[in-house]
Amino acid sequence: MSSVNKSTFTTRHLSPELRLPAWQMNICPMFEITPASEITNTGDHNSITSYLIDNQIMFSGCTKHAQRFARTPLKVARDGLDNYVLQTHRRGKQTLRHGGKTTTCEPGDLIVLDLADSYEATATDSTQCSLMIPRHMLSPLLVNPDGQGGRVLRSDSPLATLVVNHIKAVFDVIDSMSEMEASQIIQPTVQLVAGALNGSVDHIPGGGTAISTSLLAHAKAEIENNLQRNISIGKLSAALNHSRATLYRLFEPEGGVRAYVQERRLRRSAEDLLSGQGVNKRICDIAYTWGFASEAHYSRAFRTRFGMTPGEARAGRLAMFPVENGVELAEIGDLNYGQWLTQTLRL
Repeated sequence: MSSVNKSTFTTRHLSPELRLPAWQMNICPMFEITPASEITNTGDHNSITSYLIDNQIMFSGCTKHAQRFARTPLKVARDGLDNYVLQTHRRGKQTLRHGGKTTTCEPGDLIVLDLADSYEATATDSTQCSLMIPRHMLSPLLVNPDGQGGRVLRSDSPLATLVVNHIKAVFDVIDSMSEMEASQIIQPTVQLVAGALNGSVDHIPGGGTAISTSLLAHAKAEIENNLQRNISIGKLSAALNHSRATLYRLFEPEGGVRAYVQERRLRRSAEDLLSGQGVNKRICDIAYTWGFASEAHYSRAFRTRFGMTPGEARAGRLAMFPVENGVELAEIGDLNYGQWLTQTLRL
């Protein structure tokens, strides 16, 4: 009987001074981690156990000391992760800051994170379970796929409770499941999550009808496929066979069509700029590749969006593996979690 792919990582057996950098090394594909300001002892251990089911969805359980974690706009652009993460705490709590709002999440609440969006949070010493679903699997089932990040469904919501109990139950029994058995829960899990997010009483208004949601997704796909070319409103409306007025209305929540196009170009260019393959490219070539008229125009737009110039961003590029000496994989487990996140779940 073939078991489910399992990854474990712990800093328990490391010396105190290596625990935080080792944890940052493991989590850096998704978060930037720093100790919480009120914590002076960063020697407490962190651990995470993850299960990848059929290369499609991932369940994880994590125990961590108090810390601050974030997805900054530049990190979002750099890593290009495009998954939904649903989290619930068994112990401890976290304060989430997203879109100008601050929310405190207690055990039993369901937190929705969109890795294509930026946010920051501070967590106490805590234990949590999470479920990660790639966008292409869940977004077609959602009424408002781009409006999920930062949502908190409270523990007194029956729909939230269903999802919370499902995530915890699967994590608790998955070690005893075969790969074939686990694969049978993928579709019901995604459908359960979609039903809860669509039907919750805290549903975000203005999500639109299924038709407009589908058209918006089609428009975004058309833009994504043409970011390196000249994108005009006329060409886009012709490709979609819809009027300019319809496009303006669809993209109004995004700040308009042109604003959305520039945002996607900035994100993709930042990913290119800071990638291993792009680190030696000339900044002007990256600017022209992603549709900017000049390096000066690109630099101004980049600084406005990310708070630094492209050159400053490249100069400050963090090493992916800050722990270079003194850490043996036999002591910490494996690095499969990061690989699954950055490669397998992006397929």
